[in-house]
Amino acid sequence: MNERLHTFKTLANILDPCSPNSELQDKLKRLDRQDWFALAEVALQHGVSSRFYQTVKAFAKTEPFPEELQTRLENAYFQNAVRNTLILARATKLLQDFKANKIDTIALKGIYLAENINRSIAERYFCDIDLLVKRADLPKAIASAQACGYKPSTYFDPADQNIDIKHVPPMFNAEGLPLEIHWTLLEEDEPFSIEATELWRRAVPEKVAGVDVLVLSPEDFAAHLCLHFTYQHRLSLGLKGLLDVVDVLWHFQSQFDWERFLLIVSSWQCQRVVWLTFSLVREFSAVSIPDEVMKSLQPAGDESWAFEQARTQIVDANTTRAGLTPDLAEFLEASSFFSKLKIGFSRVFLPKRVIARLYNLRPDSPEILKGYFLRFRDLFRGYGQRVWHPELHSSNWSDSVGQEVNRVKLRAWLSEEME
Repeated sequence: MNERLHTFKTLANILDPCSPNSELQDKLKRLDRQDWFALAEVALQHGVSSRFYQTVKAFAKTEPFPEELQTRLENAYFQNAVRNTLILARATKLLQDFKANKIDTIALKGIYLAENINRSIAERYFCDIDLLVKRADLPKAIASAQACGYKPSTYFDPADQNIDIKHVPPMFNAEGLPLEIHWTLLEEDEPFSIEATELWRRAVPEKVAGVDVLVLSPEDFAAHLCLHFTYQHRLSLGLKGLLDVVDVLWHFQSQFDWERFLLIVSSWQCQRVVWLTFSLVREFSAVSIPDEVMKSLQPAGDESWAFEQARTQIVDANTTRAGLTPDLAEFLEASSFFSKLKIGFSRVFLPKRVIARLYNLRPDSPEILKGYFLRFRDLFRGYGQRVWHPELHSSNWSDSVGQEVNRVKLRAWLSEEME
């Protein structure tokens, strides 16, 4: 087991809500100064430093917790508490306004987790407000958000097809706080099938930011987090994303309906995504997932490569990747000039509505031609030097390209239908 994986597993075990205090204290006793700093570095890398501090602070008086490290983590923890409190205060105003305008609302992710599942408001870092409304209510929701001081960041027309996005482009208030108004959980041009009307039918009442709203059912929420972490974000959320899934399964363990969950996953056609996510959960957490559930989700054939690749990617999340993107990796791997040219054209000549959102232009305006010029310019500036850089010939660069190709390969496998 390499050192990075060992440190990651140790941190995951410390932060696992299933870890008994006695085992946790015994583990902390065995840490030396170097171990503490290594764990803190990985916690920072994976966005869980506040959770790390919150978990170990109870043992700070009896365990060799380096004082300077404790002070640094404590400061970050309280800064996180202040920021999250302010975000929830802004969410209160939004939710009250939506309610006054009779806009049915489901609170998503951070603002729901902070008060209802996490152990404290400071435990989990989040930086925006995510709300789900019905598609027909988008105009009212946008108007309501604007009345609360949130301004659109770019062009958006609710009447457009918009199948390539799942929420209104971020709206920002005067403080720079982003608001994302969703009408679905996943882009409609992705190879999954999430029926929004069913989400609303199964939604349950809850108090979020002091306002009575709706939240996803535990089963929908768990499935959503699996897709959000493993497919949408390509495991880049690291331990933070994995712990979100663990926390939901742990919090709802006594009432979680596994039969309903499997029906939901099957209807969404995301069995592989959930199987891979749960395989990682089982690797790094003691939260209970029934064997029969894993068997129901298990893809046909030996897919151990997928798990090994996913484990590598989650451990290495947020480490330097030489500025590579899936598009650049695909371009560099293309075997012929015409293949590269085809990839280049497909990245420049996006649909008009996409160019409109990227450059805040109206798709029916002659200025949309300017948008395509800007798109070409930005791609050339972003990728031109990397394509022709001498580093391309180094082994480190080749390894990075190979790793990015593996990410693309894994994501393609996740989107395949179950046999």
